[in-house]
Amino acid sequence: MNESFLSKNLASIPSQVSEWIQNENSFSEGTHYKRVLSKTGDDTIQVDGVWIHSQFDPKKEALRFVSELPHDGTERIYLLFGAGIGYIIPFLLERPKVSIIWMEPFPFLILEAFRKFDFSEALLSEKLVLVTGDHLEDQLSEAVKGKGTHPISFVPHRGSWQWKETEYHRLKLIAEQMFHKKDVNLATLTRFEKIWAKNICYNLPELSQFRPVSDLFGIASDIPVVVACAGPSLSESILEIKKYRNQFLLLAVDTAVPILTSFGVDPDLIYSVDPQALNSQYIEDYQGEGILIFDPTSTYLSLRLQKGPNKGFVTSSPFPLLQVLEKTASQEIGSVPFGGSVSTNAASLGTLMGAKKVYLVGQDLSFTKGLAHSKGAILEERLNYLESRKFRREKHNYKQLFALPQKQVLGNGNESYITNEKMLIFKKWFEDHTKENPWVNLTKFGARIEGMEHSTFDKEFSLEQNILSKQIEFVKEVKNRIRTQLHQDHSFFDQSLLKKEIQNTITSLKEFMILVRQGLTVSQRIYQQIQKNQINPKTFSEDIKQMDVIDEAVSQKKGLNEILSLGIQRVILTITEGYDDHLSLEEKENAQLGVAKKSLLLYEGLYESVQTTKRMLAKSLYRLSANL
Repeated sequence: MNESFLSKNLASIPSQVSEWIQNENSFSEGTHYKRVLSKTGDDTIQVDGVWIHSQFDPKKEALRFVSELPHDGTERIYLLFGAGIGYIIPFLLERPKVSIIWMEPFPFLILEAFRKFDFSEALLSEKLVLVTGDHLEDQLSEAVKGKGTHPISFVPHRGSWQWKETEYHRLKLIAEQMFHKKDVNLATLTRFEKIWAKNICYNLPELSQFRPVSDLFGIASDIPVVVACAGPSLSESILEIKKYRNQFLLLAVDTAVPILTSFGVDPDLIYSVDPQALNSQYIEDYQGEGILIFDPTSTYLSLRLQKGPNKGFVTSSPFPLLQVLEKTASQEIGSVPFGGSVSTNAASLGTLMGAKKVYLVGQDLSFTKGLAHSKGAILEERLNYLESRKFRREKHNYKQLFALPQKQVLGNGNESYITNEKMLIFKKWFEDHTKENPWVNLTKFGARIEGMEHSTFDKEFSLEQNILSKQIEFVKEVKNRIRTQLHQDHSFFDQSLLKKEIQNTITSLKEFMILVRQGLTVSQRIYQQIQKNQINPKTFSEDIKQMDVIDEAVSQKKGLNEILSLGIQRVILTITEGYDDHLSLEEKENAQLGVAKKSLLLYEGLYESVQTTKRMLAKSLYRLSANL
């Protein structure tokens, strides 16, 4: 063992990881390990009586194992779930075009490996990445960034798994979850990129009349908040909701509104997040007193309904296009944590409102009783107009159940439910965040949310008169405070300033379009010369120099690039993440042509985004001017 290797290796990884490895006591009580020499004289290790490597020839064992792993000379990632003291890693590092990610939960094994081998060069170049300690999913996500299309080989280390299978299997589950979540997020991003941009632009005139969601932060500190989600079991909780209705603030996701109102229940707040036009139909006939909580990317049709809530509180958004509105605000709008579904946002808002407790109802996260939606949901009601001899609502429900691969999940009574991978992502989000939030699950049926208390309305709310009267009074006070905030005399957003911001952005986009058009023309010339193999050294060199100048000028327009990026996420992922579905086989095989194609795609995307964003902002400016 070599202490100089240890020092070099520790210096080659992030300091916080290095400190964790050296300071963390990874031994459980009773754990015993010893380092011994194998029959061939190489170091091996035995933990709790289990040989982590061969006691005869650990190098030969590692080489034989590595030879069985796939390798065809192309880019590939080997994801190691344990590596013992590292014998297989040097053999993997010899292979060209491979990246190695080593997940290891036990620091003492890392230290032993670092004393045995010098991995410093591979660690510094990030050909080898160590994932250990806390936030493993985030570390793993960062490690595979930019390698989106590289095939991944899962490599469990046999000796480590024989010793602590549960710990290493957990690493595998984390990896599977991360990759699935990444695929879902990227699919969502590329699917909705243009819809989000359109909604933000078209929502600007109406949102300029909204109040900021930050007005609600801390406003409900004395009362409970019930978040009504649209899971299949919501309709079965209606009686309890009505029974205790005046004891809590009811925050409904927009998909649950038709279900609640069909039973005579009116929510206090209605949260809308989904960008699709269909979501406007959940509130198109709503005539209650509920106040809208609106994400700027939610469908603009919701704010143009003749009926329905069209005034309320707007949340912030991470998309730079919203800066056009934020610059006209008198203070911070306020952001709400986003977990991928409207119910995650609503639960987070309940916490930010300072609620004593936030109760979830209708949060099944499963196809309870074989249903994809709660009875009375808009998707179900629409089928009244679509049913025919060849298309029945049962067939639609069946398609919803099997749209994604089915998974099994346990309920609160250890009963089994059918769910899918998308809902499991939301389930994991709630489980990851429940420790720091006062959330209680009142959902009657469906998946168990680990770590979140499960209860009933009857346990949580009282009908005792002395308690009831105080609670009702507190809820009334909060409702009045919310309406007072909503109807403040002064406007939060300066509409005159918003007009100027939109006009200035349009002007900047017009000027930027000239530069982008030049980049598009030059990138087309470069691509065509490479494709046709007709490169004129002089003109090609001039085009490359001109392209460099244009690229530099474009990169200087940071603010505009951030605004435009929302509409070209698929192109950005092609360039940064390697999602090369835009590239032909010829372009993939010819590296020079592939680079030229990516440059061409970038300028084509920028040009299209400039045109559409400019046009959408012009329409919003016209509507805003007409309203003033």
